[in-house]
Amino acid sequence: MLEVTAPVATMMPMARPGRRLTLGLLYAVIAALASAGLIGLAGWFIVRCAQTGLSSTSGFSWLYPSAGVEALALTRTAARYGERVSTHRSTLDLLARVRGRVFASATRLPIGRLRALRSGDLLDRIQADVDTLDRAVLAVAVPGVVCTAVAAGGLTVLAIVRPFFAVAAGLMLLLVLAVDLILSRGSRLLAQRLAQERSQARARLVEALDGRAELASFGASQLAADELRHRFDALDTPRKRLTAREGAGEAITAVGASVTLAAILASGAGVVGHGLDPAILALAVLLAAALFEAARGLGSAGQALAQARTAWQRLREVTGFGRRDWTDEDQPAGGAGVGGGANVDVDADQSLGAEVELTDVSARYGGSPVLEIPRLEIPPGAFAVLTGPSGAGKSTLLAVMAGEFPGGRGRVRIGGLDPSAISYAQRVAEVTLIEQDASILTGTVADNLRLARPNATLAELQDALRVAALDTSIQLSTEVGPAGDYLSGGQRRRLTVAQGYLRHPRLLLLDEPTEGLDTATALRVLANLRAALPKTTIVAAIHDRNQANLSASVEQVIRLNDGRLS
Repeated sequence: MLEVTAPVATMMPMARPGRRLTLGLLYAVIAALASAGLIGLAGWFIVRCAQTGLSSTSGFSWLYPSAGVEALALTRTAARYGERVSTHRSTLDLLARVRGRVFASATRLPIGRLRALRSGDLLDRIQADVDTLDRAVLAVAVPGVVCTAVAAGGLTVLAIVRPFFAVAAGLMLLLVLAVDLILSRGSRLLAQRLAQERSQARARLVEALDGRAELASFGASQLAADELRHRFDALDTPRKRLTAREGAGEAITAVGASVTLAAILASGAGVVGHGLDPAILALAVLLAAALFEAARGLGSAGQALAQARTAWQRLREVTGFGRRDWTDEDQPAGGAGVGGGANVDVDADQSLGAEVELTDVSARYGGSPVLEIPRLEIPPGAFAVLTGPSGAGKSTLLAVMAGEFPGGRGRVRIGGLDPSAISYAQRVAEVTLIEQDASILTGTVADNLRLARPNATLAELQDALRVAALDTSIQLSTEVGPAGDYLSGGQRRRLTVAQGYLRHPRLLLLDEPTEGLDTATALRVLANLRAALPKTTIVAAIHDRNQANLSASVEQVIRLNDGRLS
């Protein structure tokens, strides 16, 4: 399978996003503390000025409090700006890194597992699920840290003013948070339902777009549009319920704040206990209000965390993201290979062909046997052809050789190694599998060739076109169009062959490389491959009707019929 991972992870700066996020959290705490201090000090200052205005003997100086108000206002503004820039920039950087890794990891999935994913479902996970992860930072981490810092500082000041104020505010905050947790208990199920229905709707949308010509020809466009409308309308139910829970959390916080402020006012005004100076009481009331304002963001934290956890789990289901076998060393930055590729340097002169050995190999689809190979050997450096009628098992045998067929039995050795047991990076360096329906991406011919070998020179790219017999029909700058639509079927096939050639693997597996080609062009492609990769073991699956395309360079013909050697 052709690796289609461009160096996504390097497309935008990633300089220390974790450190930038820590700095953003620090800015957020400073901004929140400055805001709470500003509200309290401003309230005290206003009331104190009013008291002073009623007295002709007061020596109160407004200079220092007004300077404090200005300093806190400037601090809050600057820190808020720094927080927004730092947290959002770091979050975008982290999401870009995650998306690049998820995309690269998805291309490394076994062929069967990758095909089982509908294109819209995989697209939804790479786009929507990765985007959802930002809520873990912006809607959970930032409000949580801010609320903790403001609560610690605010409750300390309230305790100094009057211990009852701190006790009342603290208990009410705990009660509000407990209610928020209760409200968020069912949020994970709602988040899972939302993600599942969104994924299904997007999958159907992609299918409808891909089949729009067929839908139009059968007059079924309106039926497809109605189905899509129904699926996307169904997303409103879980989304509205999640929004309602967020609104309920904020409402509970507002009620808790009102009750707490009423208790503080009653106590400070002398209704319960002795009264306080009006200026001090104003400071306490406004500071308590600031505490609940900081806690308001936690009203949606439960729902945000549930959605982020669901998104993370969906990403891990597809890619195994976060497991020990996913390392930076294995991360592909581009190339072609078995289930993906690594950006490794290759040298045709140093690549020695791999011997292929299969013993008692069997494979099944849906419980039915599709391949039974008691013994098969292909010597190193040989050019072998798998031939047989459609459905004979040629593509399955190539997948088995590549270690890409799950659930197969028997002994498979490529150069003495089990391809399904070795590390991903080593397997990519050893084997390249070009599938019959290998993908072509929008861009130029050179762009697609560099997916196989990003560091290839222009001379090497031109040589790849020559090997694939494309040098006289297209240029490196030729636009291929969406999915290669600007090229003919034969040109698309030969472009993927050129990509496989650029890998210079020890074992090159080609599925129907001559399909759609005239006999002369097919013979030229096969002869060029043999001449360009004299030490590489090449195994090509060619349909019975194309046996005339076998060139003199083919050294071994393996015929399959009903999954068995014949």
